[in-house]
Amino acid sequence: MTTGPDWTIRIPGSKADRLTAHQQALLGQVEAELPARRGETYDVSELEARVTPIVRELVRSGLTAERIADNSRLRPAFVTRITGRGA
Repeated sequence: MTTGPDWTIRIPGSKADRLTAHQQALLGQVEAELPARRGETYDVSELEARVTPIVRELVRSGLTAERIADNSRLRPAFVTRITGRGA
């Protein structure tokens, strides 16, 4: 039995789908906290502590876990776990 990919492709279609300047800045902060290269080792709990306040602000700004993941290298499940909310 094969399973499909764990991602979906969404194409922004309306102005409502676009990120605000504030959301873009917050996503930039998230990216700055993530390891620079793939395969680089890091402490997940330390990373979680650094990105949690930023991710919570993104959620308060109206983004879902899925939208945050679409616009960053974070997975929806990780975002959901640290915010305690569903996607």
